[in-house]
Amino acid sequence: MPAESELNTQGRPIILIGLMGCGKTTVGKELSKLTGMPLLDMDSVIEEQIGKPIADIFRDEGEAHFRALETALLRYLESDEGSAVCCNSIISTGGGVVLRPENREILRRLGFTVWLSVDVDILISRTMRNNNRPLLRRPDREEVLNQLLTQRSPMYAETAHLKLDSSELDIPSVVREVYKAACAFFSA
Repeated sequence: MPAESELNTQGRPIILIGLMGCGKTTVGKELSKLTGMPLLDMDSVIEEQIGKPIADIFRDEGEAHFRALETALLRYLESDEGSAVCCNSIISTGGGVVLRPENREILRRLGFTVWLSVDVDILISRTMRNNNRPLLRRPDREEVLNQLLTQRSPMYAETAHLKLDSSELDIPSVVREVYKAACAFFSA
C-alpha cells in the first residue's frame, strides 16, 4: 500500500455511492483511517441538522423532502463556504442521492466518485437485520432491492468515475482498490 502522503486529492473529496448495504460507510471509515481524511456521512449530517433519524424524515415528510435535503447539502458542499467542509474528505452518500440529475452532476464535479457495486443477494444479507432503512420496511426485500438496482444502476454509472464490484472483496481489499484508483485519478 502506498504511503498516505502519496494521495494528494488537491482539496477534493473521495465520494462513495451505491445501494444501501453496499458498504459506503464501512469503506469510508476504513479509508478515513488509512488516509487521515475525515469521513462525512451525508445521512448523519442530515439527521443532525434536522434532529431526527432518516426513517422518521421519510415517515413524517416523505422521500421527496429527504431528497431535497440531500440536494441542499450537496449544493452547500459545492459552494465556497461548504468546500472547506468537504475539502480532502471521504463522503459517504445515501443510496438514492443519484435520483436527482442535479445531484449526479454535483457529485461528479465535486470529487472522485466511486460506485460500490454489490450483488443483490449480498445486499439482502447485509440489510436483513437492519430496520432503519425506510425503503426496506417490507417483506419483499429482494424484489425491492432488485427494482432499486435496476432503476439506479444507470444513474450510478453516469455519476461514477469508477465502478468497483465489491461483491467478492473484503473491506480491506475494497479500501485498497479505492485508494489506488484515487491516487491515479488525482495524479492524472
